[in-house]
Amino acid sequence: MTRVRDNFEAVRLLAALTVLYGHAYALTGTVSPAVFGSSAQALAVKVFFVVSGFLVSESWRRDPAILRYLSRRSLRIFPGLVTVILISILFAGPVLTGLPIGDYFKSPWTWRYLSNIALHPSYMLPGVFENNVYPVAVNGSLWSLPVEFAMYLLLPIVALGGHRSSTRIVLGCLALCALSLYVVRINPEPGVVVFYGTNVISALDVAPYFFLGAAWRISLPSRLLNPQVAVFVLLLAALVPANRIAQEITLYIILPYSVLSFATARPALFGAAGRFGDFSYGIYVYGFLIEQAISHYLKTDGRPLLNFGLSLFPTLALAVASWNFVEKPFLKLKPRSGRSTNAAKDRKQSAIAVTD
Repeated sequence: MTRVRDNFEAVRLLAALTVLYGHAYALTGTVSPAVFGSSAQALAVKVFFVVSGFLVSESWRRDPAILRYLSRRSLRIFPGLVTVILISILFAGPVLTGLPIGDYFKSPWTWRYLSNIALHPSYMLPGVFENNVYPVAVNGSLWSLPVEFAMYLLLPIVALGGHRSSTRIVLGCLALCALSLYVVRINPEPGVVVFYGTNVISALDVAPYFFLGAAWRISLPSRLLNPQVAVFVLLLAALVPANRIAQEITLYIILPYSVLSFATARPALFGAAGRFGDFSYGIYVYGFLIEQAISHYLKTDGRPLLNFGLSLFPTLALAVASWNFVEKPFLKLKPRSGRSTNAAKDRKQSAIAVTD
């Protein structure tokens, strides 16, 4: 069967590199570039959520069997995550820690880092990156994975089969957008609210974008997506006043529309981006660790472009290795659809559904 080309791989690759670029600023003590009130890296994570919502909802629509659905999602998230956590504990930690090796392995914080495998974020390894300009955090990128997986669990609940599933998706999306606006922009709590190790405000900042992507896939006609209109809409966005609430509402509209218009455009001018593999997830989960290591050894404080440039190729190398030796082999284990006529299409959709 001939594979239909699209630009989704290119979008995810660009988003992953933007996260790497944005983190280079934060990890060198400089201010990240921002668009519409979102830092470059936060905006890129929102792009990931839009794409994931669009593709994962299609996978569920084609085969609404909860066990197969969760199996596909787990095989995409956990093999790469488990690998980066074990590498961090058993290799990076002992090399980078300022503690004696024996003390490092005796510390309960070393083994507490394993909680990341259960999607309970833990950011510290004892003695690692303590003197960096952004201290202690070994892999700050992992915060979004619990939010992503929570959206995977929420989607089947909202989109249960039936003739009104499209309506429920739209209503759920609007409710989540309203909740996010209120909690994040209108009336944020003065302190940090944490649930299962995750900052609730950060989670609600990105969660609506998953359902915005899902709404476009399930509830809205794809023929409305048009790259030329998207460019025009982006130009009009410059007229939006510099108000956090107005900017976020505008972003709810223009970001999913623009991203999905480009991703689904025909002909797919960037369709060859995934020819050798999908490296976006590997870039995302290894980039922060590499940038912190570069900052640790080469003291790139105040020089984000240097940090980004020096981190780019080691991160890409790890991403290529992760795809070929971890992610791709496990993706081959994905269960086929119960409906054989849709199996090939389902494999194509779920194979390219990736987080953040």
